[in-house]
Amino acid sequence: MQNILDRILTTLQSERLKNYWDGFNTVAFAIFDDKDVLLFNHPKCKGEQYTKLVKTEEFHACTCILFEEVPTGIVDTTLYNSFEDIYSLLVHESFHVFQHLSGESRYPDEILGFNYPIDFKNIQLRILERKRLFEAFVTTDLKEKQQKINEFITLRDKRTELFPDYVEYENSVETIEGPAYYVEYQALKDVSSNKENVISKYAEQLLDNSLSHINIRSSCYNSGLFICLLLDDILKDWKVEFTKSKLNLYQLFKNAFPNYTPIEISIPNNSKEVFQIINNAKTTKLIAFENFNKTKGIKLTISGAIKLVGFDPMNITQLNTQALHHNFLSMKLMNKEYFIEQPVCTMFENNFRDIQLIELFLNKPPIHMDNQLTIENIGEFKGSIISKESNAIHIVV
Repeated sequence: MQNILDRILTTLQSERLKNYWDGFNTVAFAIFDDKDVLLFNHPKCKGEQYTKLVKTEEFHACTCILFEEVPTGIVDTTLYNSFEDIYSLLVHESFHVFQHLSGESRYPDEILGFNYPIDFKNIQLRILERKRLFEAFVTTDLKEKQQKINEFITLRDKRTELFPDYVEYENSVETIEGPAYYVEYQALKDVSSNKENVISKYAEQLLDNSLSHINIRSSCYNSGLFICLLLDDILKDWKVEFTKSKLNLYQLFKNAFPNYTPIEISIPNNSKEVFQIINNAKTTKLIAFENFNKTKGIKLTISGAIKLVGFDPMNITQLNTQALHHNFLSMKLMNKEYFIEQPVCTMFENNFRDIQLIELFLNKPPIHMDNQLTIENIGEFKGSIISKESNAIHIVV
């Protein structure tokens, strides 16, 4: 990581961050690989530019964590091939820390996202809405821009009437992640050798109708970004106003466009595409669970009163009362917390966080002594073994 380290020390500076967003300063952040963690701007550095630590389980994925009670943005360098990508992701995650330190409170209810309906009308309107958002951004004709914005707002408000809770979820994700994507985009453009093509990456994600309805949460990152880019065109100092505001990003945008007039929208006959998207979304969920159940190894089932305390909302597939956590989860059982860094399937009845049963696959048999199972890299579980076979174990705790 030496080359990355040298470039970060010279590139990720407060002067640069302030160009991306008003008042944005460097915060505690870290990069890591399979073995080492390089930590910056943290009390643990004791005045040095950075400190080197042995990687522990706290450092997982690209996200924000509380490391020794200090909000810290982290990026896994093994997931990316270029400094440009690592740098822009560090800016993104550092911005989330900046949001937290600024008292941000407009976070989404993630449970709504997992239960987001696969509905024909919503998808049909949402495809057109995202297209109008992009068209409003790219056009340089003022009259056409105003028309496209009018259509975008009309479509968003129509969906709000039909699906208020779920569109509010989208608005909330855009509010948190849109600005983070905005500074990520600014950072990538800043250090990229091909500045003109940077926006195409985000435009493709915005306009991919199939992927936009398989992962609703991540699709809102892109719509939030383009709302931010449009705000650059129509409202001076919007970033300062937004940081202080209680309004979500879409509400701020709508208020910033005083010429808005609801208009009649002609919905194209795209039934074939919409039904294909619906089928793809349902099939993708089913395949995810089928592939999980085909995993090689010893299937471990743990039943009991389990509390979900940490999860990655970007990488969860929910099917009825089952949730497949693709990367990791943290759970509490009998006042003890466990971190499981692998795919885990949870089953619940009413509350997503109140788990009745989890399933995962082990590469090595657990150590079984009396009423206790010891599982490598996870921990110890005490309970009743109600089923034990060569390739499956079920413990009730």
